[in-house]
Amino acid sequence: MARKARPSLKDYLRTGVVRMEEGPISQADSAATPEDNTSGLGTAETPPLSTALLSILSEEDRRTWRPILEAGTEIRHLELDFVSLREEFRTADRNRFTYYLLEGPGELLRPIRTSVQIREPVQFVLKWDEMGTLTLYGLL
Repeated sequence: MARKARPSLKDYLRTGVVRMEEGPISQADSAATPEDNTSGLGTAETPPLSTALLSILSEEDRRTWRPILEAGTEIRHLELDFVSLREEFRTADRNRFTYYLLEGPGELLRPIRTSVQIREPVQFVLKWDEMGTLTLYGLL
């Protein structure tokens, strides 16, 4: 069976290095079609989601997130709904998920500590899953 290289973020915060691990290709991976756009792969008309995300981050945050995004992180894009996002934040596993606020393009990312921080004028919220998925809430 073929093996697929997957990013390993083990010790990333301590070392700053993303390592690639070999893993088996699942049925879902082998059956993925080119139209599947959840992994950040874009079409000729639109830039990849990872490129669009990097363009709105500050230079300091770009240096942190670029290696993670280039390592094959799955990126999802959802609409920013403050009420449902606050409820999701309240019930989320704090050991698995980390939430960040981005008030506008070029601003520094700030970690969210309480659900009342999720309010206007925030334009983007990032949810990092320790399993290697980044969810971007907001309009690009």
